[in-house]
Amino acid sequence: MKKIFFIIILILATVFLFGCVTQNLPDGKVYVAEVIDGDTFKLQDGTRVRLLGIDTPEKGECYYEEARDELKKLIGSKVVRADKDISDKDKYDRLLRYVILEREGEDNLFVNDYLVRQGLAIDIGIAPDNRYRDLLSSAGEEAKRERRGIWENCDRDEALSLREEDSLPQDPSCNIKGNISEKGYGKTYLIPGCDNYNSVKIDTRKGEQFFCTEEEAVTAGFRKATNCP
Repeated sequence: MKKIFFIIILILATVFLFGCVTQNLPDGKVYVAEVIDGDTFKLQDGTRVRLLGIDTPEKGECYYEEARDELKKLIGSKVVRADKDISDKDKYDRLLRYVILEREGEDNLFVNDYLVRQGLAIDIGIAPDNRYRDLLSSAGEEAKRERRGIWENCDRDEALSLREEDSLPQDPSCNIKGNISEKGYGKTYLIPGCDNYNSVKIDTRKGEQFFCTEEEAVTAGFRKATNCP
């Protein structure tokens, strides 16, 4: 009986110490307890982390399993660095993070970029989190050009339709629309009150995005639409 009691105490102590170590790592490091899908994982305390700036297929969609399995192989049961941009969480209460896998004897792996570059995810730009917008956009163009992953094995329209929500800003106050015209008008932004504000749809797949301020839009290379007050 004493032996069983001792074993139970040892197990509980190990779990407690392991939990403390993995939940209080320095420099933004976290332990990946469970990979949920291609762009989401859980910490030991149940907190969900969403890879920032990318989107992978949902369950039932082409390349869902490949994206999930690759993320699991890369970071499952490992310690990674989770870097914040501007936003801390999304509307689903998930932490929004760029994930870096540090590898001994090799260059660190920027997981968000790797998944897009291998055609396992698409890049999505949503203000104000634009730190790696150009890098992820370039990775997406490379994947499409080289026909990797979803661009080779999935229907193109299905690949292009990847997103969690239909062009809605994560923060309702960031409602300035950055539109990229296919008719030669270039990159323009619209504020509420512009003539066709409600009819313009933002497609993050093309690099369109929402901005919180007009200054943000101008800095990103957008100019105010001529039909705005």
